[in-house]
Amino acid sequence: MNPRHFLLFQRPSLLIPTFFQKSQPWLLVTMKKTSSGRTSSRLVKMKGEMMQAVRATPLFKSLSDKDWRDVVQYLHGHCYPTDSYLFFQGDPPEALYIIWSGRVKLVRHTDQGRDVVVTVLGPGQLIGEMAIFDGRPYSMTAVTLEDTAVVTITRNDLMGIIHRYPEVSFEVILELNRRLRLCHELVRSLAVDRVDQRIARALLRLKDLGGAPAPGGKGVMIDIHLTRQDIAEMTGTTVETAIRVMSRFRKGGLTKNYKGRTILLDLDGLEEIARGR
Repeated sequence: MNPRHFLLFQRPSLLIPTFFQKSQPWLLVTMKKTSSGRTSSRLVKMKGEMMQAVRATPLFKSLSDKDWRDVVQYLHGHCYPTDSYLFFQGDPPEALYIIWSGRVKLVRHTDQGRDVVVTVLGPGQLIGEMAIFDGRPYSMTAVTLEDTAVVTITRNDLMGIIHRYPEVSFEVILELNRRLRLCHELVRSLAVDRVDQRIARALLRLKDLGGAPAPGGKGVMIDIHLTRQDIAEMTGTTVETAIRVMSRFRKGGLTKNYKGRTILLDLDGLEEIARGR
């Protein structure tokens, strides 16, 4: 396995080395050998964990060990702090992103100047696959919601991998289909659903992505830092309306706030609202 470059965080949430400097958006750290001829064990371990996580994603899990050893040389690791941009809507499609750790929101900027959060993605999911295949600019902006580590493959390298390993292309097609269904669902919801339905559905979707047992054991906590602006952008409404609906959910015992997180107390109640009942 050839040495590769990795961008590393200072923050402990990813449990990786502390090389990130706050004065810079990122710092490139090369896996060089020490004076004794050995590579830092911490960096080797971090790289190994990252590669194992990527190996287990649907994109590559069908490859044989021999084929995987060929593919891994094209992978590059990067880390970004919270509120960083991986790419902007309209940028040329340079690489496919695979999330190793963290959360990323995909934002669509409309001609009317509004932002719509199309989806939030987490570990193991792909970013930018549609643009990579059709060669057109990225259709959305990717922004980190928390400290995030990703693995990238350049467009040229990915197209070569797909030609050599058709099983990879099949997995990408499945992901494209899933993303298309999500877009259709979002368009339908914005057209016909009430705001409280859209917000309830968004909370349930976020629970599936980043849900964890709530402190005290009651309810499910969405372990993602989301502002009311994020909720509004995800559901095609104003911040003021999102605040009113979330306040109504809290007063009704459906949700509560906990240290910047949202706890879902009544999943059945939220499901009823999401269905329009």
